[in-house]
Amino acid sequence: MLSRKSAAVLTVAIGLGTSVYAQSTELAKNASFLFNGIQKNIQQATTPDASRIAAFLNPTQDCAPLCLTPVRYSGAIPTVGEQDVINFLGSAVASGDGLLIDARTPDDRARGFIAGSVNVPHALVGPDNPYMPDIMQAFGARSFDGMLNFTDALPLVVFDDGPSTLDAPQMITALLAAGYPSEKISYYRGGMLVWTALGLNTEDAKS
Repeated sequence: MLSRKSAAVLTVAIGLGTSVYAQSTELAKNASFLFNGIQKNIQQATTPDASRIAAFLNPTQDCAPLCLTPVRYSGAIPTVGEQDVINFLGSAVASGDGLLIDARTPDDRARGFIAGSVNVPHALVGPDNPYMPDIMQAFGARSFDGMLNFTDALPLVVFDDGPSTLDAPQMITALLAAGYPSEKISYYRGGMLVWTALGLNTEDAKS
């Protein structure tokens, strides 16, 4: 049975190698878009907040002492950088033609998230969750006679805390197992850690 937090996450969902060098920041300094009718802005500080960066250094416990996800999840899933995420927000997300998926738990998301993202913890996208077909339909899939058709599924960009965590790769694994088309999934490996290290702003539940 879904917890109250997980059920809230589901409701929100239904309602709806990173390089740190040589990236143009002009768009990042001026990016703005509408998300659910609310103006969102992506801004870049000249001096990153060290405490914010430290908050997202959160290695997955079961891969100690060193946990680094592959630069590419697989040959079929592109890894995207910050400028790609910003472009995706300003185009596909703003028009309702794509989703930026935060694959972390609600508790992890409470530490901050990228504006315009929706929280769907990776654990909800699995065969043991009876609501998984509903989540797939929230992502644009259609159900026919109990079978999911992904022809109209939305493009997704999936992220987590960053290169030392496995929420996003596990989400991508579950999506592919459910039949989600690989060409409609991208992996933002840098996640919250690199996003904040570059001085890009975040939101929290109080924003």
